[in-house]
Amino acid sequence: MTLSTLTRSLPLLWVFATLPSSFGFSTGPPALRAGVPGDAAGVTCTACHRSFALNPDTLGKVTVTAATYQPGVKQTIKVRVEHPEGKRWGFEITARTATNDQIQAGSFAANADIRVVCGTGPLPCNGGLEFATHTQPSTRPGTANGVEWEIEWTPPSTDVGDVVFYVAGNAADNSSSNVGDRIYNSQLRVKAGGACSLTKKPTLRSLSNAASFGTTLAPNAMASVFGLDFQVAGNSRIAGSGDFVNGAFPKQLGCVAVEIAGQRAPVTYVQNDQINFQVPTIAQTGPVPVSIILNPGQPNELKSDAGTVTMAAYSPGFFTFNGKSIAATSADGRTLLSAAGVVPGGVPAKPGDVVVLYGTGFGFSEPVYQSGEIVAGQAKLRDAYTISVGGTLLTAADILYAGLAPGSISGLYQLNVRLPQSLADGDIPVVVTMGGVASPATATIPVKR
Repeated sequence: MTLSTLTRSLPLLWVFATLPSSFGFSTGPPALRAGVPGDAAGVTCTACHRSFALNPDTLGKVTVTAATYQPGVKQTIKVRVEHPEGKRWGFEITARTATNDQIQAGSFAANADIRVVCGTGPLPCNGGLEFATHTQPSTRPGTANGVEWEIEWTPPSTDVGDVVFYVAGNAADNSSSNVGDRIYNSQLRVKAGGACSLTKKPTLRSLSNAASFGTTLAPNAMASVFGLDFQVAGNSRIAGSGDFVNGAFPKQLGCVAVEIAGQRAPVTYVQNDQINFQVPTIAQTGPVPVSIILNPGQPNELKSDAGTVTMAAYSPGFFTFNGKSIAATSADGRTLLSAAGVVPGGVPAKPGDVVVLYGTGFGFSEPVYQSGEIVAGQAKLRDAYTISVGGTLLTAADILYAGLAPGSISGLYQLNVRLPQSLADGDIPVVVTMGGVASPATATIPVKR
C-alpha cells in the first residue's frame, strides 16, 4: 500500500442574490438547501426565509421515514412537515453516504408532487449531488397542521455502509412571500439490510507492514492482509467518520473483521483481496494467531483458516509514493516532495530543508494512544531511536518532531527533520533504527541543490 495524495471537492455555491425578496420558491427551492454540513456550510432554506432562526420552536418539525435499505432495491421514503400555524408547505431532501457527506447515495424519482434537481448542472445528475423537493401543486396552500410527501428512492447498487438523509422543511404562512415562514431541519441514518451476507470462506495468504511490507508487525502499526474472498468482487469500502465508533475507527467494516492474538483490529479499508487495518495495542511478541472474520457475530459468520504473524516491539517503515520515494512534504505541508513525475506537483528537497516524513511501526508514543484512536495533538515517540539521512546521523537539534501525526489515526507517524547541508543530489536513503531494528534503506527522499 502506498500513501496517495488526496483531493478535496468543494461544492459549488449557488448565489440567488438577484431574486426578489418578496417571492418564495413555491416551485421548489434551489439545490444545496437540505442542511448537509459539507454543502455550503450546511445552508438550509433560512438562506431566503429569514423571519425566524432555524428550528425556531418545538411546535413544528420535519421528519423522514425510511426503511433499512437493500442495495439497488427501490423504496418509498416519506417526508413530513408540520406546525399548528402553517398553511403552506415545502421541503428539500438529499441522501449521502455516512462516511462522506459529499458522496451522493442513490437517486430520487420525479413525479407530479416531487421535483428532482442536481447540485450542479441540469438533469440527469449522473451520480452527482441530487435533491428532491416539492412541486408547486404539492405545497397544498391552505392545508392546516402539516403535509406528507412520498418519494421513490433507489439506493446505491452496492453496500456503501450507512446512508444519511438530510432534510429541510418549510412551514409557510401562505402569504406568497418568504416572510413569516418557519424552517426546520433534521436527518435520518439508515443501514443496509441484509448486507452481511457474504457466502465464501475467506482465504488468508499473507500479512505485512503497510509501509515497508516487512512481515513483522508492531503494536499500533498500520498493516495489510492479502488473500481472497474478503469482499464481493468489485466491491470496496473505505472507513470514514460515519463508520466511527465512540470517535475511533471501526473494528468491523463492510462485514469484515480482523482478529490478532484474540483482539479485534481497527479496519480502514476492505476489498476482495486486501484489508488495511491497524494492529491492536498489544505487548505480545513472537508468533501470534490471525484470522479474518466475515459476517461477524451473525449465524452465517465465516472464518478463515488461522494464520500466524510475528509481533515485535518495533517494525519501522516509511510510506512511499511509488515503493521507493518516501511520502514527504515541505515543513508547511503544502508541497509534496518527490522526483519528477512521481506525483503531480512533486519537487525534490534541498539540503538544509526541514521536511516531514510519514511512516508506521515506530512503537508506542507518550502519551500512549490505543489503536483506532484519533491523535488529538503531539505525541512523541516513547522509546529511543536514531535517524540517518544519506548515512549521516541526525543530531537532536535536527529532529524537530518525531511522533504520531496529529489529527490522524494512531498508527500514522511523522518525522519533522532538517536535512544535512552536505547532501549531494540524488535519491537519498533515510533510515530509522529502534531497538536494533532498522527501516528499509530502499526508502529515499529526492534531493537537488
